[in-house]
Amino acid sequence: MAVNYTVIREREGPMEGHNFVQLANVQKYGQKTLYCGGLDIHQWGNPEKMPLNLLLQANMGVYGFRNDGKINESAPAFSFYLQVVQLAMVNQRMVERFAGLLAAIEDYVCYVVEIAVKKCNVRVFKPQSAFYEQFGPSGMFLLQRIRAYIRQLEEELDIRIICMLDCKRGDIDTTQAAYFRGFLGNLRAWGIDHTPFDFDMINVTPFMGKDVLVLEDKKGNPLYGLKLLREGKGIIVVDKTSNPSGPDYQDQTFKDLDEDLTFSEVVARDIYLLCQKHGLEQDGLAPFGLVVGSTHPCDGSLRRVFPTYTGLNPGFGAQKGDFMNVMLELIRTGKWNGLGGIFSASRGTLFPYVEKYGGSGKVANLEADLIVAIDRHREQEREAYKNPLVVEAGIEYPFDIVA
Repeated sequence: MAVNYTVIREREGPMEGHNFVQLANVQKYGQKTLYCGGLDIHQWGNPEKMPLNLLLQANMGVYGFRNDGKINESAPAFSFYLQVVQLAMVNQRMVERFAGLLAAIEDYVCYVVEIAVKKCNVRVFKPQSAFYEQFGPSGMFLLQRIRAYIRQLEEELDIRIICMLDCKRGDIDTTQAAYFRGFLGNLRAWGIDHTPFDFDMINVTPFMGKDVLVLEDKKGNPLYGLKLLREGKGIIVVDKTSNPSGPDYQDQTFKDLDEDLTFSEVVARDIYLLCQKHGLEQDGLAPFGLVVGSTHPCDGSLRRVFPTYTGLNPGFGAQKGDFMNVMLELIRTGKWNGLGGIFSASRGTLFPYVEKYGGSGKVANLEADLIVAIDRHREQEREAYKNPLVVEAGIEYPFDIVA
């Protein structure tokens, strides 16, 4: 049966509620998958064995493939980055190379986003900040311009596109408030009406405690994080990660309130209690998410202690994540049954032509390979809902397919 996933050009209805409610609506009625396109740019070539010129060629051969791997000096983005790079670089001999590479990366990432949105009806994206920050100030402009392009697509197509930033910040409340202003909020506190990035959600590390959420001061007065949550923004708490050594700490067990809980479960339970304390749930969903990697098995225990969370589930694709590692953490009852997850694939999204990711091996086939990769994800996802353990748990396939 041929399946039609062409972009729907009308909004699925009013996008009300905080951003996790909007995300659930986008997933259920818009893109009809939990798929999330990761926008993590990687370098190509072997820096230990290749000279500088060949390394640049290797990277331009990928990111600049639409211009035959050459620097496109006539592109408006090149002129922009040339000005930015000249201000930031000491080695002036590298200015044109650097500007050309950044312009090529912007063109490549925006092209992938355009294909994913217009040809595959994907509405959820997640860049990783570090891959942009490595370029210094110029990289932050690159991230900002890609975010602006996604906003432009929202307006052009009259659809909602959720864009979250993977930045894993976690600090004392005053420092964290600055992160929130930059990535989520507005600079009004400085007398400037400007939103530098305006991401829908970011993730935070909870090691320093609830201070990283910036909800209230010691006297219970509301702080900036709580204001942002009440305005609709989302915060994703790093909890059960996809890296190999994550379980070394996250699966450690503690006696807590006369119950044995893992560290991950304690974090989830505490975030849920904060959500309840401040009355932040809307339409049965919390404005908090949890990072729950797809590379380690989960049995639904996080859902038990935090029934209204949405999981950010990285690790699909290159990290060999498995659907069944996270399926039992999805919502089991009610309106959002079968949702409650964000299945993130990065390298498989940006580089779907790579053979080990199931592609053709040719970057020129990027569009066709990306369409195939996302269709394949949808089919594998659909099969995961048929697993007997998932069915027994009461988790239902939440998407209506248009034949």
